[in-house]
Amino acid sequence: MKTKVPAILLSALVPLLYACNEKDTKNEHELLINTSTVSTLPQEGYKEFPFIAQPFRTSELSFRVGGPIDRFDVYAGNQYKHGSIIAEIDPRDFHIRKERAEAVYRQSKTEFERIEALYRKENISASTYEKAKSDYISAKTAFDTAVCELEDTRLTAPFTGYVGEVYIEKFQDVKATQPVISFIDIHQLKIEIYIPQEIAYAAQSLDSIQVHFDAIPDTTYQAKIMEVSKGTTRNNLSYLLTAILPNEGGKLLAGMSGKAMLDIPQAESAAGFCISQAALCHRPSIGDYVWVVNPSTSQVNRRKVTVEKLLSNGSVHISNGLQAGETVATSSLRFLSDGIKVGLTSKNK
Repeated sequence: MKTKVPAILLSALVPLLYACNEKDTKNEHELLINTSTVSTLPQEGYKEFPFIAQPFRTSELSFRVGGPIDRFDVYAGNQYKHGSIIAEIDPRDFHIRKERAEAVYRQSKTEFERIEALYRKENISASTYEKAKSDYISAKTAFDTAVCELEDTRLTAPFTGYVGEVYIEKFQDVKATQPVISFIDIHQLKIEIYIPQEIAYAAQSLDSIQVHFDAIPDTTYQAKIMEVSKGTTRNNLSYLLTAILPNEGGKLLAGMSGKAMLDIPQAESAAGFCISQAALCHRPSIGDYVWVVNPSTSQVNRRKVTVEKLLSNGSVHISNGLQAGETVATSSLRFLSDGIKVGLTSKNK
């Protein structure tokens, strides 16, 4: 005899069986995530900083007297030895002043010597002697000034160097202290770079830096570090490092651009690990953390980490909480919880 199942009972069992089957299906499908591997923090090694080469010395030359320019065959790039005449003001008026002052000086000198002899014999009053002495000193001062002014009609090179810029023309009437040319010394070049505080601190133990110029990238030069500033600059809160590069032949030019490389000692490099920025999570109540994947069980667990800084390549510097070689989740982070199993879709190094 066949037993019939009531239709009402069947209608109640069908949803239950469907629900059980759906539950079994869900257990079979784990949450799929992307992962990346924790790596050691790359050592800093060489750091590059841009620069514009500057002359070792720069001076704007001017006459100490004024007048029309008489001798002036000067062009940018001309080289002059120390003491060489660069330009000259018409000296005729200054010659006349010198000769006039010299005549007065010689006359007052002769007169003073005569009165001085009489004064020693007490044949003349002290007031007469003092007046003659005063006239003599004034005449001598005027003569010395006239001699100096005549010498100052010549503009000479204060050091061996090159003409940078020319500001005047020949036969132009110039005033005293008016800039005539800029004069530069490029037998050494000054390399100035701005560096952050951690590099400035490490650079104190360095003697030199490597220099590459953009115009000749295959050639490396060594520049001696002269100074690292003890305080930050006003504008960008960085430190100024100054180095000197020998340039005896003058082949390298002031104004050439390039990059200076500092070999930071390994001991000065920060220790730690780096992870993908996508793996980092943060909650105010917890702080910074990541989801670490156990490769043997495929389970994830939350782990707090100490974040130092964002690196230039987009990864994050972690100083505590992870070890090299561990695997961290980089996707679906908001769906993760301690102990759940996950499936791995890909691993990004």
